[in-house]
Amino acid sequence: MTPEETTAYVQVAAGAQGFELSTEQVARVAAVLARTVEMADLLMEFDLPESAEPAPQFRP
Repeated sequence: MTPEETTAYVQVAAGAQGFELSTEQVARVAAVLARTVEMADLLMEFDLPESAEPAPQFRP
């Protein structure tokens, strides 16, 4: 996403949930979202073998 698209997404998503964010807050949330996307992209580059299985559920 471009920075403009990220900002627009944050504004729409916040509004849909009833939040009224200032311009500064939208910019900060958009920056965190952009950084999260960068981190997720790094994880998506990691190939898992077909034999990889999810960890069992922990049940105390």
